[in-house]
Amino acid sequence: MRFALLVVLAAVATGSVLAKLEKADETFLKKQLAVLKLTWRLSSPIEDPDQLAILQSYNPLEHLADYTNPETVKHYFEAVRDGRHQKRGEIFNLFERSHRLQMIELFETLFFIKEWVPFFKTAIAAREVSNEGQFFYAFSVALLHREEGLQLPPPYEVFPHLFTTSDVVRQAYRAKMTQTPVVIPMNFTGSIRNPEQRVSYFGEDIGMNAHHSHWHMDWPFWWNEAKYGVHKDRKGELFWYMHHQLAARFDAERLSNNLADVEALHWEKPIIEGFVPKAQYKNGYEFPSRPDNMRFQDLSFLSVNDMKQYERRIRKSIAAGFVLDSHWDKISINGTDGVDILGSIIESSQESLNPNYYGSLHNNAHIMLSRVTDPKGKFGIKYGVLEHFETATRDPAFFRLHKYMDNLVKEHKDLLPPYTRGELELPGVSVEAVKVIGKSKASTPNLLVTYFQDFYFDLSNALDSSKNVKDVDIQAKVRRLSNEPFEYVLTVNSDAEKSAVARIFLAPKYNYYGEEIPLDELRWEVIELDKFIIKLKNGQNVIRRSSDASSVTIPDRKGFKELIKEVTEAVAGNREYYVDKKVRHCGLPHGLLLPKGRPEGMKFKLMVVLTDAEQDFHTQHYIESSDNSLSYCGNLGGINPDKRPFGFPFDRQIPLGDIFRVNNIKTTEITIQNVPN
Repeated sequence: MRFALLVVLAAVATGSVLAKLEKADETFLKKQLAVLKLTWRLSSPIEDPDQLAILQSYNPLEHLADYTNPETVKHYFEAVRDGRHQKRGEIFNLFERSHRLQMIELFETLFFIKEWVPFFKTAIAAREVSNEGQFFYAFSVALLHREEGLQLPPPYEVFPHLFTTSDVVRQAYRAKMTQTPVVIPMNFTGSIRNPEQRVSYFGEDIGMNAHHSHWHMDWPFWWNEAKYGVHKDRKGELFWYMHHQLAARFDAERLSNNLADVEALHWEKPIIEGFVPKAQYKNGYEFPSRPDNMRFQDLSFLSVNDMKQYERRIRKSIAAGFVLDSHWDKISINGTDGVDILGSIIESSQESLNPNYYGSLHNNAHIMLSRVTDPKGKFGIKYGVLEHFETATRDPAFFRLHKYMDNLVKEHKDLLPPYTRGELELPGVSVEAVKVIGKSKASTPNLLVTYFQDFYFDLSNALDSSKNVKDVDIQAKVRRLSNEPFEYVLTVNSDAEKSAVARIFLAPKYNYYGEEIPLDELRWEVIELDKFIIKLKNGQNVIRRSSDASSVTIPDRKGFKELIKEVTEAVAGNREYYVDKKVRHCGLPHGLLLPKGRPEGMKFKLMVVLTDAEQDFHTQHYIESSDNSLSYCGNLGGINPDKRPFGFPFDRQIPLGDIFRVNNIKTTEITIQNVPN
C-alpha cells in the first residue's frame, strides 16, 4: 500500500490526471512480465520455462490459417529457416534496404495479429530464430502500436553495447569472470583537447539516445499508412520540429560551455570535427572513427553530386512555393501544412510525394556521413554511429547534419507571411506576470539550478550467459545533466471564463559574442518547454505548473531488474502496480528539460504565449496525463490536438517586434546556474 500511495502522490505532484492511472489487473501484469522476459538477453536462447514450452510446441508454419497475412508469415519464417535472412549475431541496420525489408516482413507478421495469445506465441517463435536487432525493432514497433499499454525495457539495458564504450564492456566481462560485483564509471568520448567534449554530456546522454531511438519507432520513415490503417498525423512536420528542437538545444548547450553555434554541414566543405565513438558491436566489430576534416565521398550506389542535385530540387521547389508529386502535378506548400509535405520529402518517408525526384536527403545523408571513412567498403569497416538511431546523436556531426536540414525548412518558413497582430492576440486576456520558482526552500525566484548527478544502469545484457558462470551485479555509472524541479507561476487577467493554451519557451538572451540576440534571430533558437490547457475564470488567475509535467519530457525509465521485481511481486499479490496505459516511451528525460547554463549564471528569456484553446486545440484529442511528451512526440494514436503550426508563434519571421507586444504574450528574464553536486 505504501508503494501505491507513493505512485498517487507522484502523479499529483507532476500534474497528471489521477483518473488515468489504473490498477493493473492480473492479465496485464502477466503480459508485462512476459514482455520483459522475452526481451531479456536477446542474444541468448529463451530460458523462461513457460516461453520455452510455447517455443517447443508452436510453429507458425503449421498454423498459417490463423493469420490474416499467411503469405508474409510463410515467406518470413521459411527465409529465416533457409538462411536467406540476416543471421543471429550479425549487425542490424535499418538504413540498409535488405535489412529493412526483412524487418518489415517480421513487423507485418506481428502487427496484423490482433489477439494477444497468437501475437505473443509468434513473437516467441521469431525471437529464437531472428536476428536480435531486427527482432527487437520489429517487436517494439508492433507492441507500441497495440492497445495494451505495455512497457518496453530501456534500450540501454537491452543493447548496452550501443550506449557504452568498449572499455566498460571489457571491465564488465572481467568482473563476471572473476565473480566480482562492480560499478564501472563510464566516461564520455573525446578528451580535454577536444572542445566538443564540453557538450558530449548532451549528445551522449543515454536518455537522449533512448528518446531518439523511440521517436523513430513511433514515427518510422517506412510506415505505410494505407497498408497498416494507422494515420501518422503531421508526421513530416513533427520530423522537422523534433530535430529542430534538438539542434536548438545543442546550440544552447554550446553557449552554456562558451562554444559558438554549430555550423551546418555542406557537401563541398570538410566535416570539421572528427569523432571517435570508442564503442563496439556485440559481435566484436568496432564502430568506425572519423578524423578531423574528412570530406564527403561517393558511395558505390550514391554520389555526392546526387545529394547536391536532390538539395537543388528541394530548394527550387521551396522558392517556387510548390512541389511536384509523382504525377508531376504542382502541390502548393505555401499554406500551414506545407512544412508537413516538405518534412516528408526531406526525410524521405513513405509520405514523400515524389521520392524518385527529391530523393531521400535525410536518410542518405546519415549513410553518407556514417561511411565517409570507407565509402567503397574497401576495408570492410562496419556501420558508423549515424546509421543507428540509438547512437546517432553521440556524433556532433549529427547536429550539423540536422542544422543543414533545418536550414532548408527555414528557407520555406521565411517565405511565409509573418503572423499579424490579429493572429497573435487573445482578446480579453492579459498575462500580467511570469516567474519561475524552484521547489527547494532556498530557491530564488527566476533562478533555475542545474547540476550533474550519477546515474546507474545494468550491464547484464552486454554479457554472454552460461550455466557454469553465475550472474553478478554489474552496473555502469555515468554523470548526467539534471535540474532542480521548479514551477511556473503565471498571473493572468481574463474578462470572462475561457480556456487557453499556454505555450512556454526559452531562449538564450546573448549570443556567443555577448550581444543581445534580436527577436527575429532569436526565434530560431527558441526551445519549447511546455504546452498545456488552462481554465481561466473572470478576473485574476494565478496558474501554477510543475516542470515535471512538461509536454516535452518523461521520467527516466525503470531498469529491467526493477521492473521485473515490481511486476513479479504484483503478480504474487505482494504489492499494487498502477499504470497509465497511454504513457509514452518517447520524450526527452526530465533532466534535459533545461540547458546547462553556467556556473556564474547564464541569462535566458522565458516567453509565455496564451492562445484560444477553442480555436487552437482539438480538446477531444488531448489527455493531459498521457500527453507528457506531446510537443516532441506527437499523438501516436490519432490527431495531434494542437491546430497551430509546431513552434508557433516563433516559426515565422518577426520583422517588427512591436507586433509581439500583445497582452497575451509575456517575456521575462531568468538565470540558469550550473552548480556542483
